[in-house]
Amino acid sequence: MNWYRNRQTARERYVAKYDATEAAAYDAFVGHLSAEDEAAYLADMQRVFEFRCGMQVLDAGAGSGTLSKILSQVDGLSLTALEPAPAMLDLLRSKPTLSEVCCVQGFCDAPEDRDHFHEAHFDAIASRQLVNGLFDPLVAFRNWFHWLKPGGKVIAIDGFYGRAAWTGMFEPEVDLLPLSACQSMATMPYLLEKVGFQIEAVELMTATNKQPATRTTRYVVVASKPVTH
Repeated sequence: MNWYRNRQTARERYVAKYDATEAAAYDAFVGHLSAEDEAAYLADMQRVFEFRCGMQVLDAGAGSGTLSKILSQVDGLSLTALEPAPAMLDLLRSKPTLSEVCCVQGFCDAPEDRDHFHEAHFDAIASRQLVNGLFDPLVAFRNWFHWLKPGGKVIAIDGFYGRAAWTGMFEPEVDLLPLSACQSMATMPYLLEKVGFQIEAVELMTATNKQPATRTTRYVVVASKPVTH
């Protein structure tokens, strides 16, 4: 089996799946959060990390802009959205509150993806429901490590998705993506440590999980790039 070739075809499938129609459906049913849901997400993130005015923040796997919209409520952040599907980026750009977000089309989990950004560019890298869909989490985390300034943080949100969650056009991916059906909070911090990060928090998102719209239990991991490495 040629694993690299599988990665290339998996990427092609992802972009093809999220054409304009599917991206709009995602944005309507998955990407849209109520004001109460957004407030819960922000409260859970701010409990484990302080976003401050002037920070350069990357939204990795930004989709149609759900996390960017939440982060835009913090005054003075400079937001960059990294997303491989052009239709998703079109939706993100169309939202008035995200007009100042810098959009970059691309993936983050191959060695060549490192060229998207300079070394030590970001103060923080945030993601929402991306890690379970990474073809190569270790390479992604190494790229994130490279892009972060010393002392910079990863704030990664994910959920306890099982095999049954991967249905329809996504069913073939469950056995290609290493964290597709992870039922433990331990795996992500373990892998982040393996590439050099220091783990600062691994917690359930208590406010988010209380929201009626949250169907899958969410958790958040915060990891920092050491100041000296």
